[in-house]
Amino acid sequence: MTSGDMYERFAHEYAAHAEDSAYNAYYDRPALLGLAGDVAGLTVFDAACGPGLYARELLDRGARVLGCDASPTFVELARERTGGRADLRVHDLTKPLTWVEDGTADLVVLALAVHYFDDRVALLRELRRVLTPSGALVLSTEHPMATWLRLGGSYFTTEPVEESLSAEHEWPIRAWRRPLTVTVAEFREAGFYIDELLEPRPAPEMATRYPDDHARLEQSPGFMAFRLRPLP
Repeated sequence: MTSGDMYERFAHEYAAHAEDSAYNAYYDRPALLGLAGDVAGLTVFDAACGPGLYARELLDRGARVLGCDASPTFVELARERTGGRADLRVHDLTKPLTWVEDGTADLVVLALAVHYFDDRVALLRELRRVLTPSGALVLSTEHPMATWLRLGGSYFTTEPVEESLSAEHEWPIRAWRRPLTVTVAEFREAGFYIDELLEPRPAPEMATRYPDDHARLEQSPGFMAFRLRPLP
């Protein structure tokens, strides 16, 4: 089952939630788009684009955006949100991006999705293929410490886990828990080195909107984000 299959069941609910939620709007998006830097004039591939929240921001910052998601509902919502300004397609990222030529993207964005894939190295290699030699991949994923604090057991466990995406909603997902060592090894095996690692701090606005989440994330990270560069 792909992430698109999982999210398709609650795509509209999640899209409405993510627009203004604590962890999406005031934590992950600011962090990942900050790592992306100045995108004006760049070609950006939004992998697992979801309902188009990152794509819209990238377009507003002057990027040319193409991307995909396995969920048809997400792609429909993303096209609506971006007003037809982006080339967004229904595509399962477990399969090659046959419609994207080698070395055509200056930047690839992969937000909160890599942990859904069984073969993460294959995915990362395909994303590396579409990058220019001087390009970058920015991605975010759950911090392994947050996973360990929630699930217990050994921090070093590498296994898929089935749970709800949200404590408030019945949104079943299947995602991989793994220690930082495994994540970094997969980056290198796929042909990347880490240019920057970010353990985000919550946006200041979260303190007013979601004070409990803000206090929690000021004490312990929920996500981590990376800017990766292709190895020579």
